[in-house]
Amino acid sequence: MTTAIDKNSDGLKLKHRYKFPKYPFKYPSPVVCAVGEFPRSDKNEKLYLWNEGKGKAIYRPFETYEQIHQKEREHKAFHDAEALLSKQPKLVQIVVNKRYSDLDKEQGRKRANAYLAKTFVERTYPRIKMITDRYALPAMTVENCNFFNRFNRLPDMSKKDIENLAWDIANLMNEQLMLVGKENITDSELKLTYKLFLHASKITSGFKQDVPRWAKLTTRYFNQKDADSAISRMMSDKWWLNRLRKYASQWREHLSIAINLVSKKANIYASKTAINEWKEQKNRTREFLKSMELEDEEGNRVSLIDKYYGSVANPAIKRTEMMVRIRGFEDICNELGYVGEFYTLTAPSKYHATTKHGYRNRKWNGCSPADTQKYLCKLWSKIRAKLHRKNLRVFGMRVAEPHHDGTPHWHMLLFMLPSQLEEIRSIIKAYTVAEDNHELITDKARKARFYVEEIDPEKGSATGYVAKYISKNVDGYALDGEVDDESGRPMKEAAMAAAAWSGRWNIRQFQFIGGAPVTVYRELRRMADHDRAMGLDVEFALVHDCADSGNWAGYINAQGGPFVKRENLIARLWYQESEDTNEYGEEVIRVKGVFSTLVGIDTPILTRLKQWKIVKKLDDAHAESAFSGANASPRSSVNNCTGETRTINDEEKGVTEILDNFRSIGHEITLEDAKKMRNGSGIVIDDIAFRSFDDGSLIRTGTTQLKYRQFHERKDRIFNKVNKLRGINNESV
Repeated sequence: MTTAIDKNSDGLKLKHRYKFPKYPFKYPSPVVCAVGEFPRSDKNEKLYLWNEGKGKAIYRPFETYEQIHQKEREHKAFHDAEALLSKQPKLVQIVVNKRYSDLDKEQGRKRANAYLAKTFVERTYPRIKMITDRYALPAMTVENCNFFNRFNRLPDMSKKDIENLAWDIANLMNEQLMLVGKENITDSELKLTYKLFLHASKITSGFKQDVPRWAKLTTRYFNQKDADSAISRMMSDKWWLNRLRKYASQWREHLSIAINLVSKKANIYASKTAINEWKEQKNRTREFLKSMELEDEEGNRVSLIDKYYGSVANPAIKRTEMMVRIRGFEDICNELGYVGEFYTLTAPSKYHATTKHGYRNRKWNGCSPADTQKYLCKLWSKIRAKLHRKNLRVFGMRVAEPHHDGTPHWHMLLFMLPSQLEEIRSIIKAYTVAEDNHELITDKARKARFYVEEIDPEKGSATGYVAKYISKNVDGYALDGEVDDESGRPMKEAAMAAAAWSGRWNIRQFQFIGGAPVTVYRELRRMADHDRAMGLDVEFALVHDCADSGNWAGYINAQGGPFVKRENLIARLWYQESEDTNEYGEEVIRVKGVFSTLVGIDTPILTRLKQWKIVKKLDDAHAESAFSGANASPRSSVNNCTGETRTINDEEKGVTEILDNFRSIGHEITLEDAKKMRNGSGIVIDDIAFRSFDDGSLIRTGTTQLKYRQFHERKDRIFNKVNKLRGINNESV
């Protein structure tokens, strides 16, 4: 039994008793309302059994204690998330704010606030923090106190800001080394150089940069010459600029991977920013090549861009050469009775930022694509050492290819003896699945980590197995209409993204295993002189003829076979030290030719006879003048055989301006030199290179000798100061 109540003007009053209604009866649906609002019901709505047929129920006009505190907790969590987001790089702020705005428009403010307070704080921020802790300076020290905040803003810096930071760090390095020199006035030059190197290394590593020549100078013997070069690099603003630019770009790209901007849901292989920067760099390079020419000692000029696209820098030539090489390896395999297998090696799941569906991978440890590449290289070094200990020999090729999130994996085409196939396969598999073996509980997982495919001649040649991967990671040749297996994007788009990915993380995409060096092959193709090669040695001539005809298999066999050691090669490169040094005081060693190991290194064949330099390209009028031997081209719109013209006057005026400008700085040059400068050439006076603008004004640039002297001057300032202090101390004694 229960009671029914009736509501009147006097309040609530007991009316009568009645029994519960018999089942079935309907319970009213709950009333949903926002916080701070009260439910409204129609007169006929039956909210509760005890109010059946009697109108509105009684509601509490105020929020409960729990509701108030829940609202306060949500408000505090939202503002804490906002404060945390404001401390992150601009790239992160833009992405998170965009997501917040989209959720606010589509699902309401409450859902957007929940995303910021929970999803960002609990899922996105830990990934960002891993990246920040890796790249940012952890604590303020004496050396970095003036640059702590600036360095930690590298992902947001403009090019000009990075240049200023590099300049300031280089100045700091010079000041600190000067102080070290003053404090160690009694040390010898070698000992002082050692202390300078250690102090410079401490500052450099404090800014999370690799110290040049560190392993060589610390694990072997301390060489004065190498130490001078390393110190000079760490004192150079140019060296710091290159390092900081690379560091900032990789930092931004790593953040893009962390916030899921590099995946099949956004951009495959590389972020949109990295791809755009890669395109811009390609355009700048192309424009530079168009504006410059190569000039030899005799003044002959050739187009720089033609030479560029005629080399392996051209993607089409690069792809063709690799196809020739892998086809040659296949021919050697058939001759020796070897068999081929195709392997796919993948890193464990902790190296992947996203899953195969494009979602965040909770197992990710923050590794970059470069870290994963190092892991695969170390893995292959262990496999190779194991194969060497067991006297198992393989040769072939590997291709480093990115997953959709930028994590690299390897495709390997290896040739081996049929009797050794099972043992080699088991060794490669054992090392590949050793790390995080507990994940490989299904056949699908084991195949994802290590996959092997036997080369079936009926399906195609061994070259055909890697042809697709070569084209995909070079220029997308012959892949029109095909799509990427992982992302579903066109192969042409994937090829561009793969090139940007390789450039951003400095990953070597292609590497041949075994065989002879390809550089020797290219130098031999530059000769194109059979009689000259035959005059040196018969076996050398055979190597040359095979290389000249593009026969990679014959070239490898003539050099000693696919397993030949470097010291047993028939033809090798011949190097020559240049008379000039670079800006860090290092001797420049260049390839000048080839030599036969059977004859000796003292009898080389020079393949590079001319010394070329890059000069500014002549405009059309100047080019025609140079070839015609006149000041202006005949029968033109400005020179129509009508006597003196405006073109001649401008030419003479420019030459006169150059002569006058040189006289103003105390130098006299010949008329011929002035004309050459007018046409874009340069001259060197007292280790200073001069060029001119169109109006005759001069441009001064330092030559290699000048930069080398400036390096020694910077170094000598320290020693001169030390010697001066020594003299003062001796006089006082």
